[in-house]
Amino acid sequence: MEHIRVTSKGSIGKAVLLFLLLGTVFIAAVNLINLDMQKFFERLENVPDVLSRMMAVDFSIVPDALLNIVTSLTLALLTWVVATILAMFLSFLAASNIAPNRYVAIFIKGFFAIVRSVPSLVWGLMVIASLGFGNVSGFIAILISAVGYLVKTFTGSIEETGGEIIEAMKSTGASWFKIVYHGLIPLCITAFVAWITVCFEMNVSESIGLGIIGVGGIGLLLTQAINTYNYAQTTTIVIMICILMVVLEFVMTRIKNTIKFGNS
Repeated sequence: MEHIRVTSKGSIGKAVLLFLLLGTVFIAAVNLINLDMQKFFERLENVPDVLSRMMAVDFSIVPDALLNIVTSLTLALLTWVVATILAMFLSFLAASNIAPNRYVAIFIKGFFAIVRSVPSLVWGLMVIASLGFGNVSGFIAILISAVGYLVKTFTGSIEETGGEIIEAMKSTGASWFKIVYHGLIPLCITAFVAWITVCFEMNVSESIGLGIIGVGGIGLLLTQAINTYNYAQTTTIVIMICILMVVLEFVMTRIKNTIKFGNS
């Protein structure tokens, strides 16, 4: 009876080799960062005590937390709007299939590749060193990261979906602006909305995270509760943040579905 091979010849040997290679890299990484597993297991006995202290809520912090959540949402919304406008303009200059100048496109892509390689927390520290603590520094730090993210995603969407419509409109003698406004934006708007909604969620998360370095909002309130070992307030704020992110996820999903099925 003839046996039919379901895997390519030598695939098992390659899989074993890949497994050994990944195992070696993992062991090397563990040794490189000097993981002290003994200390880790010794300190596990502290976990029940910490969890028991976290099993409490402080409702007195709720009004202040709600006010700070509004601050974080406002900060995220402002950066979201400005970043979307800037990124949409820059992405059409950076997309290789529609860019009016190839060197400008290369510069924009290279510049924002550098921007994306630096975490928003680092941008925040750099801005705070220049402008001081406050929401203005948080706004600029989040804006830099948001524009970098949206330029990359918008540019990718334009380059993936705009080829045929660009050639068709160029053959009719349409100007660059008309190709962008009448051809590419209607074609890419669904993808843009998907990226924009993700960006808003990222902005909210970053506005919370930047509270560590003094940016206002719910993140700063959470940092203060943690630093004072106020477990009840910490738990309350964390619960409120979780509820906020779940509601945001639901709302953003509804918006994406409305746009998607509205255009179908």
